[in-house]
Amino acid sequence: MTNGTFPIIRQVIIGAGDMELASKELREAFGLAKGFADPLLEGINMDDETFRVGPEAHLELVGALKPEAPIAKWTSKVGGGGGYGLAIQVPALGPLLERAETLGARTIEDLVVYDRRIVQLHPGDLGILVELDEIPEAEQWFWDDIDAEVSENPLIDDVLAVEVSNPDPEALAQKWSTLFDVPVETVDGVLQVAIGARTARFVKGDVKMMTGVDVKAVAGREPADRKVKVSGVNFTIV
Repeated sequence: MTNGTFPIIRQVIIGAGDMELASKELREAFGLAKGFADPLLEGINMDDETFRVGPEAHLELVGALKPEAPIAKWTSKVGGGGGYGLAIQVPALGPLLERAETLGARTIEDLVVYDRRIVQLHPGDLGILVELDEIPEAEQWFWDDIDAEVSENPLIDDVLAVEVSNPDPEALAQKWSTLFDVPVETVDGVLQVAIGARTARFVKGDVKMMTGVDVKAVAGREPADRKVKVSGVNFTIV
């Protein structure tokens, strides 16, 4: 594991109107192996594919298995795809849920999955879906034992930061600051908060979604293009 600093951004979740195309583009852009699926999501008509990015982080594509699935409406609304949410590992949910309540951030799911409690907070309140996964062992994650393909020559091996677009980035940054009990910082004129060892940035935009992701190039690899757009998300290889 590279970071292990709570809270830990474990999965960057990207909504895709065309799962097959988005999967192909991600794999080709970053030298990733074919991803794996969470079998529980099929029960809510959601298609998904998760790609390992180094030893700790993941990129996850989600789409609709049926037209009536809520994700289908969302991807259509944002133009076919975009950054949908984050899955964040935390050691204890209690303090975060108390702060979420003070913010008026609504809980849309509170359930036990794979023997771990997870809570999802409403994207209407936090700009994107925020899933908090209570796993107090920093070195453990849901997918540690899953049988997944391994890329022989990956281009990237970590997720460094995400960028969230919102009409009021100042107010949104303050909400995240309160939720995670960290200060808002301004770097190169952009508001950001630290999420453990990674960063969430907040920029002004009409569409409420995650619009950017910074990923780390494998040492010694020189990307042909450091800017890649997949399913409405602008990736920057650092």
